[in-house]
Amino acid sequence: MLIRRLHPEDLSAYKALRDEALERHPESFTSDPRTERVRSPESYLGRLGWSEPLGGTFLLGAWLGDELAGTVACERELMPKVRHRASIVGMYVRERHTRRGIGRELLAASIELARQAEGLEILTLTVTASSERTVRMYERAGFRMYGLLPRAIRVESGTRADYYDKAYMLLEL
Repeated sequence: MLIRRLHPEDLSAYKALRDEALERHPESFTSDPRTERVRSPESYLGRLGWSEPLGGTFLLGAWLGDELAGTVACERELMPKVRHRASIVGMYVRERHTRRGIGRELLAASIELARQAEGLEILTLTVTASSERTVRMYERAGFRMYGLLPRAIRVESGTRADYYDKAYMLLEL
């Protein structure tokens, strides 16, 4: 497995993985699959963070051969009063590759890269609270929960709606 920052030429593979994540796990992401499906791969160029002089914005991918098996992004705040913070977003590992430590390694690489960013002090994230395995992974990496937003995600299916709580977590770098 190779973990590395994604480049513009990787955006088609990233978009395919992201669309899969949103379709398969609507309870885990705030983005809507129907809305995101129409976006072009190039629309995610800013998420790569290559032009950010302070660092802290990046998109990592876990590659198994030519296959993008998982991704995670870090998005740094840009306004001066809050640019000491960044958020881990969009963590996803394809189901056929789960339970191999790929998510853990993506997270560790993200934390290491975030520590290299000038002036970055805090990483935050939200995670679907009922995803206990994922919450434990973040806790093992040093994140701690600081809040819970009940009914944060609403997923409609037919005439029914299901709600999911989001745990808010942070790591001081």
